[in-house]
Amino acid sequence: MIQKTKVLTFILFGFIFLNLSAQDNFDNDPVAKLPDDDRSFRFGLHFSPNLSWFKTNTSGYSSDGSTMGFSFGLSFEYFLSKNYLVSTGFNLLNAKGALKYKDVYKKGAISYSADVVSDYKPQYLQIPLQLKLRTNEIGYFTYYGTFGFNMDFSFKSKAEYAYTFQDIALPYTSQETISSNDASADLNWINLALVIGAGVEYNISGNTSAFFGVTFNNGFINQMDTKVVELDASGDPLIDSSGDPVFSEKDVNANLNYLALNIGIYF
Repeated sequence: MIQKTKVLTFILFGFIFLNLSAQDNFDNDPVAKLPDDDRSFRFGLHFSPNLSWFKTNTSGYSSDGSTMGFSFGLSFEYFLSKNYLVSTGFNLLNAKGALKYKDVYKKGAISYSADVVSDYKPQYLQIPLQLKLRTNEIGYFTYYGTFGFNMDFSFKSKAEYAYTFQDIALPYTSQETISSNDASADLNWINLALVIGAGVEYNISGNTSAFFGVTFNNGFINQMDTKVVELDASGDPLIDSSGDPVFSEKDVNANLNYLALNIGIYF
């Protein structure tokens, strides 16, 4: 319920913010209005490599660094004025995030205390809603800043679970990796991120412009849908009579953040 309230609150804030910006430009600054012969919208295509990671504050869990992903999609921008635009569209986002923690690895009838790295690879349908502020054209260049939100809906996710443990039958540390083509049970199906960014457009000819920019996406909805593994006083996972880990009632918390390079063209 708390997560749903956050989503609705930020969506409402976003629409109010964009509406007030539009009203201010058209009502209070008539000079900023588009001339009658100027277009009111444009389309664009983009490809965006990204560097993504999980940020967690759950005790006993930590991020295992950042990894490369990418997104691509179609942009639709509506001109509120020459210098203010509302940007939306849809993207296919491939992100990655990894967590380190203690868990149990079962090998035959024996359960081992193990260090685990869970490497998740979620894919999202992303719908942005952002306000873009642009300078006037300087030579062939136009500079811009952007602020808004991205709404992400997960439709597929994969994972790899890498276990490191001390096998009693071997004199050295063992490693085992389990792959899953469907990790949706471990992950939340929705995400909402605050987005800030900046970039530059280069006018190629007429209405056609190439652009390059950078955006930071700060997710604030927990992406995990798993429980915390309980640990004993020595920091090893508790194991029940069936050889499985004991889970607490507390949820694992991890937010997805990423830094993206945006490369594309507007028509």
